[in-house]
Amino acid sequence: MGHVVRYSQMATKPRSFNPDFYYHVYNCGVEKRQTFLNQRDYQRFQDTVVYYLHDQKISFVQFQELNERARSLYRKLNPEGLESLRVKILAYCWMPNHFHFLIKPAKSGGLPRFISDITNSYTKYFNIKNKRLGNLFQGTFKAKEITSEASLLQVSRYIHLNPENFDTYSYSSYRDWLGTGSSKIVDREEINRWLRIAGGPKAYQTFVNAKRATDPSLGIEELTLES
Repeated sequence: MGHVVRYSQMATKPRSFNPDFYYHVYNCGVEKRQTFLNQRDYQRFQDTVVYYLHDQKISFVQFQELNERARSLYRKLNPEGLESLRVKILAYCWMPNHFHFLIKPAKSGGLPRFISDITNSYTKYFNIKNKRLGNLFQGTFKAKEITSEASLLQVSRYIHLNPENFDTYSYSSYRDWLGTGSSKIVDREEINRWLRIAGGPKAYQTFVNAKRATDPSLGIEELTLES
């Protein structure tokens, strides 16, 4: 007898993020306005994400103001090891007016602190650069808990299929899943684990292309699996 596994439609803002679970985290610009206007914006967001993967004693802006010697000293005093790691990122995609992450918290409280820091830091940068005030993203980020292995792979595919040119898109982890990317953002160990479940990079590519050949706008459907 088959059973159904789902991409959980629980509360969109779970207040407790379990380090044993995975989450699809996303948000878009206020009134769906653009949040990334050019390559410089994407690069700034990427640098901010990499910085806040770990707990930090100073803000990203303060870190940028340090000279190379001071940065090196800061790194020695605040090593970015497993103890300071906040989240493990499996997949991501940043579109002109929204972002997606597939995340596993590395510790209690790590996920909300990570999202809060990257969005607040990037908003300040964007507002100063564009001489604007106010929120850039639509309030509190949305997060949905993933409840099965099959659902996690579907979520990763959904994220990677956001851009039309998904196989060559620069601001996505798709090529990291195929083994041809070099992102500093994703957790290689986690990706390799899920690629083994998927049957390897080639099988994952086929899995993604199969959806692209039908209708990716259908989103993340329920699966019926054999027990």
